[in-house]
Amino acid sequence: MSQIYYIDGYNVIHLSPEMQGAMHEDIERARELLIERVTKWVSATQDVAKIIFDGQGQRTEESPHHSNSGPVEILFSSKHKTADQIIERAVYQSNRKGGVIVVSADRGITDLCMGMGALVMHPTNFLSQVGEASSEISRAVKRRKSGPLGRLEERFDGDTLDHLEDLKRRLEKRD
Repeated sequence: MSQIYYIDGYNVIHLSPEMQGAMHEDIERARELLIERVTKWVSATQDVAKIIFDGQGQRTEESPHHSNSGPVEILFSSKHKTADQIIERAVYQSNRKGGVIVVSADRGITDLCMGMGALVMHPTNFLSQVGEASSEISRAVKRRKSGPLGRLEERFDGDTLDHLEDLKRRLEKRD
């Protein structure tokens, strides 16, 4: 079963040297970097992510620049609410708190959400996990594009190969 990640967007951006650098030049670019990485990551993991940014609007609203129909949802809080408050309410209302992961370095929200049964992840650990998944995807794509697929045996894991070898031995004994 997939997990749902509630990500404090600006909290993660401030703890990423690359995104923080982009934020000093163009805040929209920093948000796009985070959204892009999370979108690629959830497409590989089949998880769901909600990235919440502290906003300036009259009410909490979805990003007008992104479709929120897929596994990544982008929200901006109202000026009377923080991203932490939106995350807190979402965790409180969740029926599967054990499947909820809150990504934030804010001790207040992480302690509160852990107390409700959610898991928490520090943004640096999250970014590391996202980076590893991205690297693995890139390697897999490169292997597929690099020519012939090679021998069939190279595509199986060790357990499958052992099982096939055992089957081969049993069939040879029958002959």
